Amino acid sequence: MFGIGTTEILVILLVALIVIGPSKLPEIAKFLGKGLAEFRRVTSEVKTTIDREIEKIETEEIIKSVEKDKKQKDGEQGSDSRDKER
Repeated sequence: MFGIGTTEILVILLVALIVIGPSKLPEIAKFLGKGLAEFRRVTSEVKTTIDREIEKIETEEIIKSVEKDKKQKDGEQGSDSRDKER
């Protein structure tokens, strides 16, 4: 997790305990936990939205490509039938 080992986490917690104090530390930990959970939820929603938009764009490109191919085939068949009539 971010390249932080057990020792570093213990030092951070010890400094936080000294600076903040034992009475406020649980409140701050709870606040940080809720903030992190909200951040993960929002990040997940953004990722889902981006994935949907990419899929939509790819689908539209495929549809355009198929329509273009169909028009080209229709055009070739039309010119073939004209040649046969002459």
